[in-house]
Order: sequence, then structure tokens, then C-alpha cells
Amino acid sequence: MKVFSFAALFLALSASADPQYQIQYAQYQSAEHGVAIQKVLGTIEQKGYQNQPAFSRDGSRLLWTAQAGEGPMATDIHWLLLTEGGAGKALRATPFGEFSATPLPGSDSDYSVVRVEADGTQRLWQINSQTEQLLFPELKGVGYHVWGADEDLLLFLLEDSEGPNRAVYRTKDGELTTLAGHIGRALLYQASTDRFFFTAPRPGQPENSPLWLWRYQAGSKKADALLPMPANGQDLAVTSQGTVLVSAGKYVFQLVDDHWLPWADLSKQCDGKVSRFKLNPVQPVLAFVCEKES
Repeated sequence: MKVFSFAALFLALSASADPQYQIQYAQYQSAEHGVAIQKVLGTIEQKGYQNQPAFSRDGSRLLWTAQAGEGPMATDIHWLLLTEGGAGKALRATPFGEFSATPLPGSDSDYSVVRVEADGTQRLWQINSQTEQLLFPELKGVGYHVWGADEDLLLFLLEDSEGPNRAVYRTKDGELTTLAGHIGRALLYQASTDRFFFTAPRPGQPENSPLWLWRYQAGSKKADALLPMPANGQDLAVTSQGTVLVSAGKYVFQLVDDHWLPWADLSKQCDGKVSRFKLNPVQPVLAFVCEKES
């Protein structure tokens, strides 16, 4: 599905069979090849859109985007303590749509989110339970984002007069560098190497071509296409040791010497597809979205 905006995504979903979103979070342990699920700690299964799991910087909280009403303006960021579980509660209830909660660098309580504003503009906002603040007023059309180490960002910017959906790097001083067009929605930062990763067709290929994994060294002028994504590859994540992971179907694969090798089998936990996933930065806990057609 080509993503133009969160509003368009909601309209597209409402026009087709509504998928069911189930978020699970589970302990894992090392196995002979990759890891094995040890215990499912909790399941979040509510009506409507429940997606985009993330963990707080200290690893104590699980956050996600939760539908709180009808339409793209009715989503809030919900959270729960891993030690308590439960259905969670809103971090900050607003009349706008909030998506993609991401821990803000240097803070244990603040998050950057993509907000769908009243006129449909999508920009980055900083929120916590008490306050909110627009981060970069001039930066519009943000679909997804990931922070680097130096207040820099890799952004998914939506199709507009400047070009198609594209990967754009922003320095802390606001300088923008376009890296590739027709990109997928998965963005990743690898702290051990100061590199970003994203997905897009190979250079010169049509926009509907199979996605490849791309790598970008922070601050450089261009990104490189590394290798094809696995069949049905969806989302990217990274381990605390710096291993790049990708979800594909009911499985997660790891990047080893420019090859995809098995990392985790989630077929017992998910009878749909693992569309998104995140790893806890402190403890061996994996959160993932099992998406099923209704």
C-alpha cells in the first residue's frame, strides 16, 4: 500500500476489510540460532487501530498508538508499565491524531510523535503527560522518524511538490539531505555505528520494485543499497548489540555478513503477519504487532 498520510491510510483501511491488530510483548532467550520466545507477558487486543509499539528509554514502559474514536484524528499514545500490564492509558489525550511515539533523546519522560493537525498537516511534536511543544515548525509532511545520536533525524517525508515519499536526513542545525525516493515505512538507527537504515527500491528501478535495505552513515552525502529485503519484509529493529533485524511473515530475520538468517519464530504467537516490532533497550523483551485480516 502506498502511504501518502495517516489520514489517507485510515481511509484506505476503512474502504477494505479491516485488519485486526494484536500487540503482544514477550520475554525471549538466546537459542542455537537467534532467540526463542520464553514467555508471553501480555496481550493488547482492543477494537480498532492498535499499532506502532515502542519502549521507553529506561525499558519500563511499553507505548503504542491506540485508536480512541472514529477517523485519523482519534488516536492517542497509550502506555503501560511492564511490571503491571493491563489495558494501558493515554499518555496525553488530545483532539488531534498522534502516531509513532519515539523516546526523545536525553529524556525519560518526553516523546516525539507525528501529530495530524486540524488541517491535516503532519509535523513532529514533543509530548509528555503534562505538556506539548511543536518541534520543527517548518518541517511538514512527516510520516515516520527516528533519532540519531546528535539530535539528528532520519525522516520519511510524504509525497508533495518536492517529490515522492522519500528518506530525508536532518542535521541538528536543520540541514536536509534527500537520500532516496519511493521508500518503505521502516526506519532504523544503529547506535554502535552511527548509521541509519531504511528500505527502498534499488537505484534506477521503478517505484513498485521490490524493496532493498539501504544504509546511510550519519552526516555523509549519500546512502547505499545493500541487499534485497526478505520476501514480505515489513519492519526493521535493532538489538542492543547492534544486529539489524527485519520482520517477514511470522518470522524475524537477522542481518549477518550481508545475508538474512533466522532470528525468531513467532508462528506460535501470531497466525497473521508480524507487521511491526520493537526490542526493549534494557531487558530481553520483544513487542510485536500481529496483524490479521478480519
